[in-house]
Amino acid sequence: MNYLKGKIGEATDQALHLADQARGRAGSFAAEHSDRAGGAIGKAGEFVNSRTDGRFAGQVTRVSDLARRGVDLAADQAPPSSLPEGGTPMRGGVSSDGTTMRGPVR
Repeated sequence: MNYLKGKIGEATDQALHLADQARGRAGSFAAEHSDRAGGAIGKAGEFVNSRTDGRFAGQVTRVSDLARRGVDLAADQAPPSSLPEGGTPMRGGVSSDGTTMRGPVR
């Protein structure tokens, strides 16, 4: 029985670690693309309003605001950048200022 408890504990630890990684990656993606997500949310709201002749404009606005807050919340989960000015390190060459580029950690 103790053996099973130990294995369950190991599996739980691994699942929590993977969930933290996924949250960080989703946060990084949301932080990098929040402007595009906001634009897509706005376009979706406009589409719904045009198809329904604005009958549900209040609900559409509330859902759009919640979706934008969700993107912001996900972006807040992004791990801090390891670069002094922020951004994602890239691999495979030399940038325009002569510094070596490195790839994102995966």
